[in-house]
Amino acid sequence: MTGVTEARARQTVVMADFEVHLDPSLPAPEAWRRILDLRAHTAVIPLTTVTGDAMVADDLVDGSRFVARTSLGPVGFDDVMVVDSIVPPIGTTAGSARIRKEGRVVRGFIELVVTPTEAGSSVRWRQHIGVRGVPAILDPVVSRIARAAYGSTLRRLLARG
Repeated sequence: MTGVTEARARQTVVMADFEVHLDPSLPAPEAWRRILDLRAHTAVIPLTTVTGDAMVADDLVDGSRFVARTSLGPVGFDDVMVVDSIVPPIGTTAGSARIRKEGRVVRGFIELVVTPTEAGSSVRWRQHIGVRGVPAILDPVVSRIARAAYGSTLRRLLARG
């Protein structure tokens, strides 16, 4: 869906949606750990540094806050995120997390689901994203670019040991 708006503090932000599906051969708890190792995000996302009160999957709880600062020299922005809910995968039960983006430039939410499978796991990353100043007509472009960027990032995170 595209063209959905969110009103907050007299500001309307257009939102675009996308999903990334991956099937790593990793067990679900390991895929979960790698994706939610926020320190690794700093290593694999160009020009971005992640900081927060909890930086690894085991420490993230409802209400955990972290910031992904993307910048080139003095020019940049903060992608402020808050964990709304988080339940890790256990045994044959899927894990899920919902992370809200509440920055001034990037808004929306992420829904992560990691499900155990016979071959390893299934990862579904769904994101509802709004970038301040980007008009609704560009939602399809935002979705394609974001899907490609997040897909690449997720593959790199899953490949890290």
